[in-house]
Amino acid sequence: MSVTRAHAVSHVGLVRSSNQDSGYAGTRLFLVADGMGGHAGGDGASAIATKHLISLDHDYTAPRDAELEATGAFLSAAAELADTVAEHPELTGMGTTVSGLIRVGDQVVVVHIGDSRIYLLRDGELSQITADHTFVQRLVDSGRITEEEAKTHPRRSVLMRVLGDVDSSPDIDTEVLDTREGDLWLLCSDGLCGYVEDEDIEKILLRRHSLQGAAAALTDKALSPGAPANVPVVPAAPQPGPAPLDPRRWWMLGAVGVAQLMVSLDATVMNVALPSVQQELGF
Repeated sequence: MSVTRAHAVSHVGLVRSSNQDSGYAGTRLFLVADGMGGHAGGDGASAIATKHLISLDHDYTAPRDAELEATGAFLSAAAELADTVAEHPELTGMGTTVSGLIRVGDQVVVVHIGDSRIYLLRDGELSQITADHTFVQRLVDSGRITEEEAKTHPRRSVLMRVLGDVDSSPDIDTEVLDTREGDLWLLCSDGLCGYVEDEDIEKILLRRHSLQGAAAALTDKALSPGAPANVPVVPAAPQPGPAPLDPRRWWMLGAVGVAQLMVSLDATVMNVALPSVQQELGF
């Protein structure tokens, strides 16, 4: 049986006082969510999204089943975000990005909205799998600015698509991709990819001795220029091996979890922010 080994790390960054991002590493589901909307709004948005999406962490008979269920989970999360803002108008504008992988046999289902990213390291080369749903990426795609100009554009943080209170039917990107033994998938927010060049990410992943070491090195690299944003990092590597002893084991971090939290999926999601959280899930 093919399984997935993952390591999840989150750091609050060097400027913010709270961790508005969330990360999740389960048995079939892996995701990052980058919250926005201020201290309360960002924490709440990423926590609400993750609470709905962890229901996707189970076995599927086909990738299409996972795609359909993921779409439903995104819609239910959007509905709860809208209801939350209706009850608490001061949270207007709360939202979150979500980038996730659902493992279905020897394939993965990519689900994505916003500007968090999923990368794939295969045969020594790093490639970005997801597209940034940002204003500057639209300018790049239309040929109006270059990739280099986008990095310093004054509106580079403006999102065109996000999971939030403004759209009850968000447009979610989904894609089914094959996996190979030796693949390494990296999920991260712009707390990493906004401050570390892709070639540096590639070098760190290629030099890794373990997923834990790679996650720590990536976090350190993001913090070295003074990363103001939260930094969640989830590398995951499919590999052959025995099935997990307890398939309900999972780790959550950042706005929705704490270090060494290992409980079953029917437990209440906690909303706890810590300066730094890291845990490994290995099967």
